[in-house]
Amino acid sequence: MLNLPGAWLDELNDQTALRADPDGRALVLSEMAHAAHRRRDVGDEDLVEMLEFAEAARLWALTETEFA
Repeated sequence: MLNLPGAWLDELNDQTALRADPDGRALVLSEMAHAAHRRRDVGDEDLVEMLEFAEAARLWALTETEFA
């Protein structure tokens, strides 16, 4: 079961920021995920999921800006 940090989820759900800078926001999400893992706030499986969500969000934002 996923137990993702609230601050990370807030960043993931910030669609305005994602659309404005898809690559930059994905980098921030990735860095936040790795930091949470280093602090042992999340385990290995959650880290993998967080990184996959960050990439999916980046691709979503790129698609949104391409067709806007």
